[in-house]
Formats: sequence, structure tokens, C-alpha cells
Amino acid sequence: MKVFNRILTFGLFLILPVLANAQDTDQSFFSETGEPITNLPTSIDLEERKPIEYNNPRADDVIWQQAVYRIIDLREKMNYPLYFPEESSDKRESLFTSIFRLLENDKIRAYNYIDGKEIFTEDQRVNFDEWIKASDILLTVKTDSITGDTLSVEIDESNIPNREVLKYYAKEVWYFDKHNSVFSVRLIALCPIWYKEDYELGLQKFPLFWIPYDDLRPHLAKKEALISDKNNGARETMDDLFIKRRFGSYIFKVSGVMNRNILQYNHTADEMHREQDRIKTFIMNFEQDLWEY
Repeated sequence: MKVFNRILTFGLFLILPVLANAQDTDQSFFSETGEPITNLPTSIDLEERKPIEYNNPRADDVIWQQAVYRIIDLREKMNYPLYFPEESSDKRESLFTSIFRLLENDKIRAYNYIDGKEIFTEDQRVNFDEWIKASDILLTVKTDSITGDTLSVEIDESNIPNREVLKYYAKEVWYFDKHNSVFSVRLIALCPIWYKEDYELGLQKFPLFWIPYDDLRPHLAKKEALISDKNNGARETMDDLFIKRRFGSYIFKVSGVMNRNILQYNHTADEMHREQDRIKTFIMNFEQDLWEY
């Protein structure tokens, strides 16, 4: 009997820490105010989430690469999680609103859009304040009622042109790493495209600036995206959408000797579609051919 009691006591000492730890880590679905917790279903708080680390190959191990340029059209249903909500709500905001606020707070870098090339050097870095003035984005100026001194200059969310940013350019690189025998793709940069209505010329597009995606990743990993109307609990981070390639896009250019986009050497919609299919097939076949014996 004494031996049994000793075994029981020892077992309780082993179990109690496990139970205490479980109580510490389990998070209630409802907050103190009664609102449901909208963070992703993970043991890590959304604000503490970090992007999944890349497997960075050595330059000498990459024996094949191809830069591909895509257009992400936010009007496609698959891309709605990047466009909505038009006004921030439920801890969610659109991709461009996130980018705008990050630039406003100097947390990421942006570089001038130059047709036909991307230059990510300090002399091409966008000055946010100058860009705001050039873009005629309204500012809200708060002044002291007595002295008239300016207290703060803010940009209301209603003045952020997120509704008019309908597309993005995306630059990515497909590559083969011989050391790890991995065929993979890396998103390099995003460029928002602002569509403005002109009374004389009609709807005009303005590519704004290039943003290195690695700058965005730590912040997008903390941004929720609602991916289903039927289940509000089906959420992923915006970074997950890009890394898992859960977005719709089409190719408009690949790197080459002449550095031309598809529209420059294909003159009809059918020719463009055939060229896009040819490029996709070439990339897929290259991967398949790697494993042929």
C-alpha cells in the first residue's frame, strides 16, 4: 500500500506541471469584452507572428533562373482578400492600406517605378512626403485653437486611394538549386497600380513604386486576410497568400535579351494568350525534365 501511495504521489508531481502549462497556453475564444478572438488559430499571438524563413541558396548553387513578371488583378474573385475591406474593420485592412501606412511610418522602403527596369538603390528611393504632395492626397491638419500652431498632419483613411489601386505588378524569380535539388520561386517585389479617371483621356493607369517583398513580409505576416464568406474563422495572413501562391495572376513579361513585354511582340489577344501558355509550359517542363532519367 505504501508503495502504491508513493507511485501515485510521484505521478501527480509529473502531471500537475503539464496541466498548469496547458491552462497558461489555452486562450479563450471570447475576449473580456465578449468579442470573439479573430487572431489566426495558432498558439502564437498575431502580433508576435513572424514569416516562415526562406531556404536561401548560395549563388554558386543556382544553375538556372528565370525572372517572370506578373499582373495581379484585384478584381478577380481569388484576389478579393487583398482588395477588401475597403475600410479597415475586424483587424483587417486592404493590402494597399497596409503598404500606405507602413510607408507613412517609414517602416518599409519604396523605389521609383522606371519602365523596363527595377533599380533598388538609395538614389531611387521614394520620399513619402514628396510623393503625397505630387499625388494630391488630402491631408488633415490639426492646429492649436489658441496659437494656431500646427499640432499634427494626418491622412484620413478615406483619403488613401486603396479603392483605385486595382492591380499590382509582381516580379518573381524561378530557380533551381543544385545543392538541395530544389526547384522553387521567390517573390522579389510588388508595384501597386493606381487607376485614375481623367475627364479627357478616360481611365489612366499609374504604376506607383516598387516595394521589395522581403521588406513587406514581417508586416504582412501580422495582417489577417478573410478568405471565405462562409466561414469567418477561415483566415490566413497576407504573407501566407503570397508564399502559398493563393492569388490569381497572369504573365506579361519574362527577362530576356531584348527585355520586352509580351504586348510588344504579340499584337492580338490570342497571340498573347498563346505566348503566356508557352512560358508557363516552358517553366513546368523544365522542372519535369530535371527528374527525367
